[in-house]
Amino acid sequence: MKTRLLFNSLVVRASVFAGSLGLAAFLSISGAAQDQPKPQPAPAQDPSVGKPWANYEVHQSFDLGGHILSKYGSSAMYSTLVNMATGPRILNHTLEMHATPGSKHQLFDTLFEDSTGYGGDPYSFSTLRASRGKAYDFVGTFRRDRQFFDYNLWDNPLVPGGALAPTSNGYTYPQVLDSPHFFNTVRRNTDLNFTFLPVSKVSFRVGYNLNIMQGPSQSSIHQGADALLYQGWRNSTQTWTGAIDWKPITRTTLTYEQHVVQYKGDTYWRLTGQNMQLPNGAPVTIGFDVVASPNPSSATSFCGSKPAVLDSTTNPPTANPCVNGYTAYSRFAPTRTLFPTEEFRFQSAALKNVQMNGRLLYTGANMKLDAYRESFRGMESRVTTPAPAGATRYCSNSHGTLVDCHIGMFMAGGASAKRFDFGADYGFVWQVSPAFALSEQFDFQNWHQPAHATFVTSDFYGASMISPVDVTTGPDPSEVFSSLGQKMATNTLMGEWEASGKVQISVGYRFRQRTLAKLPPDPEDPSYSLTIHENAGILNAVLRPTRDLRINAGTEIGWDDAAYVQTDPRQFQRYQVRATYKPRTWATVSGSFTDREGRDNQILIDYRAHHRALAGSTSLAPNEMFSFDMSYGYIDDFSTVVNCFDASVPPATGVTPMPVGVACGNAVNAAGTSPVAFFGNSYYDAPTQYGSAALVWTPSKVFRGGFGYRVNDVYGATELLNPLAVPGTLRSRYQTPFVNLAYTFTPAWTVKADYNYYGYGEDGPAGPTAPRNFHSNMYTLGMHYQF
Repeated sequence: MKTRLLFNSLVVRASVFAGSLGLAAFLSISGAAQDQPKPQPAPAQDPSVGKPWANYEVHQSFDLGGHILSKYGSSAMYSTLVNMATGPRILNHTLEMHATPGSKHQLFDTLFEDSTGYGGDPYSFSTLRASRGKAYDFVGTFRRDRQFFDYNLWDNPLVPGGALAPTSNGYTYPQVLDSPHFFNTVRRNTDLNFTFLPVSKVSFRVGYNLNIMQGPSQSSIHQGADALLYQGWRNSTQTWTGAIDWKPITRTTLTYEQHVVQYKGDTYWRLTGQNMQLPNGAPVTIGFDVVASPNPSSATSFCGSKPAVLDSTTNPPTANPCVNGYTAYSRFAPTRTLFPTEEFRFQSAALKNVQMNGRLLYTGANMKLDAYRESFRGMESRVTTPAPAGATRYCSNSHGTLVDCHIGMFMAGGASAKRFDFGADYGFVWQVSPAFALSEQFDFQNWHQPAHATFVTSDFYGASMISPVDVTTGPDPSEVFSSLGQKMATNTLMGEWEASGKVQISVGYRFRQRTLAKLPPDPEDPSYSLTIHENAGILNAVLRPTRDLRINAGTEIGWDDAAYVQTDPRQFQRYQVRATYKPRTWATVSGSFTDREGRDNQILIDYRAHHRALAGSTSLAPNEMFSFDMSYGYIDDFSTVVNCFDASVPPATGVTPMPVGVACGNAVNAAGTSPVAFFGNSYYDAPTQYGSAALVWTPSKVFRGGFGYRVNDVYGATELLNPLAVPGTLRSRYQTPFVNLAYTFTPAWTVKADYNYYGYGEDGPAGPTAPRNFHSNMYTLGMHYQF
């Protein structure tokens, strides 16, 4: 696998970045040898125009330089948002080749190559385009992205520190300073597309895409305690495309296209974060989420009367083998999926005053998990599961029931699934008269996905993590059949009236029917079927009161008779206004406002949400010396819904005890039981302001300068049931001012210098974890050369 990835990376980089120049030279020289043109002296010319070479006009540019970086504060957050580093770079490279008039027998008429970011930037990109008259078009791209994420509040258990830090026998449980679900993966995407005979009546297209993601990341699992897992990403997707475009008559195109998508998932998981040892020296973790020192599994077991940490002076500390913990865990789920899709499309404007388009597609996919493996060793005290027959040790005695000590598990098996997907779309526009048009769009989708899984599980029981196995159960086979499907049909009818040259109005109606179904019955996941009907009215207007002012406005109001989940609105409204004004040929002012409202007023749901966005921009270029751009935006995302939950200790504010006998979701308040169920009000509000301003000054042909400022500011709030939780990014500001200079001292040479400041800060405490604020200064120096 590694050899293949390395081969693909080397081949693509060589062919797209460096090899393109050599390929161009070889093809050009070959064409020149065939044509044998008479040598002509080449006059001196501006390098921006290009130079003749081997029957081509060639223009090439190089931007070589590097970054100098200084940073302060959180390195993890800097890498999450910026991830730039000091070092030399290929800032940019371009190559353009155009066949000179009269040249013959060239394999391409035009070739263009562009590359940027090589040498260490998190994002590097190359593209290569080539074409030859009516014969073919080719576009190839390669992109490499380093995707780093370590926002340490994500899935953080918020282990308290200081006086509140949990301790056991002199040992203080450590705080979790990084995200338990951080990742540092690399994505490599290669895309190749050929079109043969692009302007002929019949043309052919072939394409290939390879998308690979791999690298280290972390995950977690709960089995008695919560353990950190190393998650090694090794996933790839390959897509093959073949298509035929036929133009049988004027203004009509028929297309048949075949896609084949193959997915390979070889991600694996294994235990990490083993920061303690057992009395026998075996590495162990008793969880990374220890907010209070755990109790031993049982007072009746041979180590139950001792603390969770037996000895804090050893290196590493020695843990009690009777608490919940992990000594080993692994999981491997190699997945293979094949998605072949056939698609037929047409578009036509051959009939007078009528335009039509349509599509049919069918997918028959196969998914396989042939060799699933999962194993666990440690201790899991199941407080409600009786001990198996023959157990001589147990974890606790609950109301006269001996509760088992689960110290190991092994599961093996496989699964398979199919997906059948059929879709059809058809739309037309009929220009009934010069002032009135009628349009209709119909969309249909029907898919279902049957699945089958078979697993065999063996479980092991004993007194502690270092005790021999007392009882083994299994292997127990289990088999699951399931099928999920959805059918959806949408029809939209619109009428458009151009009342005058300044006013255009359209009115429409949309109906949608959506049916979801799950079969066959499963005791743990029973079958269901739900049909939702949606009706919506649409009104749009285009106003042109003057030649320089254009306003687009629209609204849509709809309602559903049911909802699939609590956050599906049953009533919704959408409003949108966009305007563009050009008071001068060198000035443009634009603005927009969007408001999407949704709600579901059913009892025990009370869902309300809105998305409101206001944006405006100004662009001024009064002369060749100055240009100025400014933009501002405001976004407010808000939602609230009833939240039902159980809690042994309720939060101090914001909740109401649920009446006895009332059920809400999975929470039920039963008399005399603990924990008690509560009503809460889950809400999220994130008002965000963002803006930018930039000025470019070009006082002469040899000097150009610019500076600007960008900022994103959030002041939001959400329900925080944990008293240790903090708003984090919900109250933060990210700002990036910049300056750039360029001086051209010859037609071929330009020196460039850029300065970028990156600053991130949060309004409030960091919480029981590492601070996330940072700021950095990055200087980029480069030399531009063109010929």
